[in-house]
Amino acid sequence: MVKWLCAVCNIYVYDEEKGDPLTGISPNTVVSEFPDSWRCPVCGATKDRLVRISEEEYWQKARAYTDFTEKKEQVRSILIGADNPLTQPELRQEYGVPLGLRGIGQGLTYLNNLKALSKYRLKKRLITQHEEPVIETTFLGKKISVPVLGAPMSGLSYVSNITEEDFAFNILEGCKVAGTIGFTGNTSRDYEVIHPAIIALKKVNGDGVNIFKPQSQDALLDLIRQSEKEKAIAVGIDIDGAGSVNFALAGKPVFRKTIDELKELKSSTRLPFIVKGIMCEEDALAAIDAGADVIGISNHGGRVLDSGPGVADVLSNIVKAVRETKKGKEIVITADGGVRTGFDVVKMLALGADFVLVGRPLAREAVSSGVEGVKRILEYIKTDVRIAMIMTSCNSLEEIDGTILVKGR
Repeated sequence: MVKWLCAVCNIYVYDEEKGDPLTGISPNTVVSEFPDSWRCPVCGATKDRLVRISEEEYWQKARAYTDFTEKKEQVRSILIGADNPLTQPELRQEYGVPLGLRGIGQGLTYLNNLKALSKYRLKKRLITQHEEPVIETTFLGKKISVPVLGAPMSGLSYVSNITEEDFAFNILEGCKVAGTIGFTGNTSRDYEVIHPAIIALKKVNGDGVNIFKPQSQDALLDLIRQSEKEKAIAVGIDIDGAGSVNFALAGKPVFRKTIDELKELKSSTRLPFIVKGIMCEEDALAAIDAGADVIGISNHGGRVLDSGPGVADVLSNIVKAVRETKKGKEIVITADGGVRTGFDVVKMLALGADFVLVGRPLAREAVSSGVEGVKRILEYIKTDVRIAMIMTSCNSLEEIDGTILVKGR
């Protein structure tokens, strides 16, 4: 009978004669008879991403898939680091569920992001005049349907069958069709002339934001220039990329940046300038001194420093420090880290963020389901935000504040 391979992960194989007990498929079941809910157990792709392969290729792939499933069953005392290029990210998940224990070291920072958000509960308040909540807003002058943005991500080509350019495009276009804005990350892979994120930006007519790792000033000035040429909404630097393992492995040095160096980058462009990766008040104030228009509170998803606090643990204090400065009310503040649903989004907004970035859930969909998958997750999140606002009697985004939060144990 026919043999199949998942074209997304290039790992999962299926033999119609044997079936697949792991996903509940009986022997002698053809792929067309799979339920619509079926997902690849490796990457979460749908059944339409299965392609027919020869008997010979099946047996070549079968050993790799067997090795993969056996490794998944092993008990590990140390969590696997997300930046290890030899590991496979756990792309398969349901909406709202954390995307695996994938943080650097023991994964403590990654877990702290989730724990920090879980400390807060939403205060249900319903005896008020009913109004339909207004969740539309503007980000740097551009109207968006919800205060949620696609976080900058890259490197999925190391562990899945997708190019950096296609991944970036799926994020940008998926966010665009959902009525919001996507950011692109900065891959450590070599490219010929134009950075793949900038190629993807061009494909969406500049409807996106390019964020780059803290490389040399010359490299960053050139990337910023290219982004401006393609009419990006904004451009920025991911300062906590200074700890990038993938860039180190690729022989591409990354650096901490001084205030003067950030000033040079800011002054080089007419675009709004973003400094992302801030986790303390000192860095927030330094970024303001450097002229940043947007400050991103983020710990890189727990992927660059182990044993750090969760974003929700530090967010309100950083917001307070920023707002007390002379330019404080003009600074746009974004936050990300452990956000899985629209209810998490509302918590971040209540803690002081103006906009919330979502990463891992969109990465999964960008790989397995493309643009439509990214759009679908953002629509789920938008629905959650609306429900949370109704249930907490917030009729506008401005009404979302600390009074709707209850601190748990």
